[in-house]
Amino acid sequence: MTFRKARSQDVDAIITLVQHRIDWMNYVGLHQWNETDYFGRYPRAYWERNISRFLVGEQEGRVVVAIALYTEDVRWSRDGHYTGTASGTAYYLHHLVTDPACKGAGKKMMLHVEQYAIEHHVSLLRLDSAVGNLPLEKYYTALGYLPCGTCHHQLYHGVLREKALH
Repeated sequence: MTFRKARSQDVDAIITLVQHRIDWMNYVGLHQWNETDYFGRYPRAYWERNISRFLVGEQEGRVVVAIALYTEDVRWSRDGHYTGTASGTAYYLHHLVTDPACKGAGKKMMLHVEQYAIEHHVSLLRLDSAVGNLPLEKYYTALGYLPCGTCHHQLYHGVLREKALH
């Protein structure tokens, strides 16, 4: 798998990955993007406007994983001050999406993001996962993202997680 910064021509591939993941969630009975009006909150214009924040992973010339890296996130802010258990510069990770048929792509991307962050002098990675999504909670815990709070945003109720990079 090769990783790179996303380009404008990747928007369709990323949107397709998200739709396939939503279809997969419906099929296996997970409750997350498929129940939070995901494309209502993140229409095509959002992906086009924010494509420069994304990293993608390709396999055999096809985008199979994507993730967005932000330098701030309202879900982590309390009265304008960022919360968490550790201090330092952070990337806030969003929209991790993989091709359901490409096993291990998410973990490979997360390991790439760690190295990318270190190279860019970022000491923390932060993300959130839906409350009650036990498989996702186990997944992020196994990758070292520890719970440190909760958030509420529109229809979404999440667990804030962070990982300090050494």
